[in-house]
Amino acid sequence: MDIRTVLVCAAQVPLSHGGAEILAGELVAQLQRRGYQADLVRLPFKWYPHEALFEHAAAWRLIDLSESGGQRIDRVIATKFPSYFVRHPEKSIWLVHQHRAAYDLCGTPFCNDFEWTEMDVAARERLIALDTQMIGEARRVYTIGAVTSRRLERYNGISAPPLHHPPKLAGRLRPGPQGDYVLSVGRLETLKRVELAVRAIARTRHLRLVVVGEGSQRGSLERLAEEMGAADRVDFRGTV
Repeated sequence: MDIRTVLVCAAQVPLSHGGAEILAGELVAQLQRRGYQADLVRLPFKWYPHEALFEHAAAWRLIDLSESGGQRIDRVIATKFPSYFVRHPEKSIWLVHQHRAAYDLCGTPFCNDFEWTEMDVAARERLIALDTQMIGEARRVYTIGAVTSRRLERYNGISAPPLHHPPKLAGRLRPGPQGDYVLSVGRLETLKRVELAVRAIARTRHLRLVVVGEGSQRGSLERLAEEMGAADRVDFRGTV
């Protein structure tokens, strides 16, 4: 089958932009550079209360992406939950992640949405079963990394090879001399565990930590660096 038209499907939390959004946008751009007619399809996503998860999944399931304006859509590429609920005979998945609160984060300090209660466990089991069905119907399934592949195998019984994506600025990266700092890039949220890097740097004498990114935990991370006597070696750069 000659593939010419491709739609990349991605869920979008309004007013939020992170790595998954960059990945989806870059995938569209790379497809276009290679001669494909590609576009990005986004639906807003809300994960609370639990029933909203199933409502948003159903919204993706109800969309008809087989054609647009009379033009056939040859393939869709879904990314993260719940975009892979979309229907298409040529559905591929490049899995960023499932709804992790219902998976490995359930009952941990990094998740307030799913606990080991009867109601939460029932919703969790229902969601994992639906994920298994929706991901399993895809023609091709890849993940963004080995950890995601292991999670998919463990919880859904689906094997998928990792397909690593290059950084957005890969073309501008060049090897250079070893520096005296550790670089952390990402949102400053509890789940990202940046506090571990701050604590580790505090246990060294000469290394510095350069933190790029913003988030709700920036203030607490700055206080932690101060409390551990490492404020002069932890540099918060914000958004770069």
